[in-house]
Amino acid sequence: MVCRFPINRYLTLKLLKPPDDSLPFKKSDYPIFMPDVTQQETTSLVIEYEVSKAKAEEFWQWQQSIQAEATHHPGYVRTDICPPVEGAQNKWYIVVHFDSSTNLTRWLDSDHRHALIRHARSQFGDYHYRNLATGLEGWFSQGKQGEEPGTSPPAWKQNLTILFGLYPTVMVETLLFSHFGIMEGWSLAPKMFVNNLVSCSLLTWVVMPLVTRLLQFWLNPSSSLARRTNLIGLLLVLLSYGLMISLFQSFS
Repeated sequence: MVCRFPINRYLTLKLLKPPDDSLPFKKSDYPIFMPDVTQQETTSLVIEYEVSKAKAEEFWQWQQSIQAEATHHPGYVRTDICPPVEGAQNKWYIVVHFDSSTNLTRWLDSDHRHALIRHARSQFGDYHYRNLATGLEGWFSQGKQGEEPGTSPPAWKQNLTILFGLYPTVMVETLLFSHFGIMEGWSLAPKMFVNNLVSCSLLTWVVMPLVTRLLQFWLNPSSSLARRTNLIGLLLVLLSYGLMISLFQSFS
């Protein structure tokens, strides 16, 4: 599976660390992390390979080769390698980061990469791919540090989280614009355009990074406490909705 999509900062997958004896090389040999780019926007490629344990060491060596080749291409940022969990599955997740979709595409189309991929297909089989195109994953990848967190939260959590940030943003903006008479004489169409522009900008660069950090415990809970955390988080979010409605009602 290959998933290509733009993200803010960088995408991190949950690093699946197997037991000490699960791979034919030392745990200290992985993962591969390139220089810290936590403040840089990137476009990332997520690749899933299913490799038998017998070929794990050969696959690891091949990954080092393809990463070394990628470093010579413009815009390369880093590679994250997530090995499989012993006894659970044989899937490796490779996350390649470039500074733009253009440079990523050039790397994907390069002759050197095609040659390495042909070798991998003959040794490890092919891979399936699909695109993620909602454009919302970037909001939910922010605030994730190092090796933590998983893939994007389920759609219902994303929806409630966006509402958690959108509602107070729109209400505060509306109250302030009304209080100061901003765009008071404007017609509806341009007025709504400016309102939406301000709201979207605030959500992207201010509100959603704060909200996702605040709700990170609920958006990507620990698997051992997922059910309890989901329930507690949902109740807190619903309670927050009620408090916000009561608060804004007092100003209207």
